[in-house]
Parts: sequence; structure tokens; C-alpha cells
Amino acid sequence: MRRKKAVPVAAAITLLIIALTYIIPQPVVTEDVIVTRVVDGDTIIVEGGDSIRLLDIDTPERGEPCASNATALLKYLVDGKEVTLVSGKEDKDVYGRFLRYVFLNDTMINLVMVREGFANLYIINRDPRYYDAFIQAEQAAKKENLCVWSN
Repeated sequence: MRRKKAVPVAAAITLLIIALTYIIPQPVVTEDVIVTRVVDGDTIIVEGGDSIRLLDIDTPERGEPCASNATALLKYLVDGKEVTLVSGKEDKDVYGRFLRYVFLNDTMINLVMVREGFANLYIINRDPRYYDAFIQAEQAAKKENLCVWSN
């Protein structure tokens, strides 16, 4: 009889731990790095070879409209420069790339890409610090029919 009671208790403890993981905010990790290469409009390589996927955005793939513009803008903004990477809830994507917000000084590059119309939102993190700004940036880009929103 005791074994039957132990299973529900262990399951309840496991569920509690999982729930707390999502309720208690994870520590934000920041790191200053040099961008060594821009792969495309939403992926960069930094010193040490780590691949960084800009969190909460998606840019057109190579060959699609606006893809080369998105890559060119990201290259102009960060290539060869020191940036600050800020973590979100998810550490890596399915391809092993680190998911990060990328800041140049006080400017969030992820947000610039959306506001300039070279990226649409692909919310993974839904970070309350940035979520409203992302929504406003995308709405403004749509209203102005910028690149990915032009017909």
C-alpha cells in the first residue's frame, strides 16, 4: 500500500517543480560579444563561433522578397561590433542556436528589424519587458507597408 501512495506524491512533486519553473522568472543572462559574421536577417555568429538566433523575430529566407535587405540591415547594424546578448526563457532552438535579444548600446536590434519591416514577430519568449514594444513595432511596419508587409 505504501508504494501506491508514493507514486502520486512523487508525481505531484514533479508537477510542482515543473510549474515553478514557469512561474518563477529565470535569471537573465547577459554577455558582451563581438559579432564576427551575419548569416542572414535573424542569425549571427559571435566570437568563439556561437550561432545566435535573434529572439522573437523571423526574417525572410534566402531568395524570398526582403531577405537580402534584412541581411544587409543586420550586417550594417552589428557586423564587427560589440553587442550585448540577453537571454530569454528558452536557451536554444531546435538547431542548437542560442536564442537571444541583441542590443547595440541601448538599442534592441531585434526590435529594429521588426520596426523597419524586415522581420515579422515569431514570439517564442513573450517577455513582458519587450512584448508590447514588439507588437507596436510590427503594427507600425504593417501600417506603413514596409518590406515584408508590402503587397
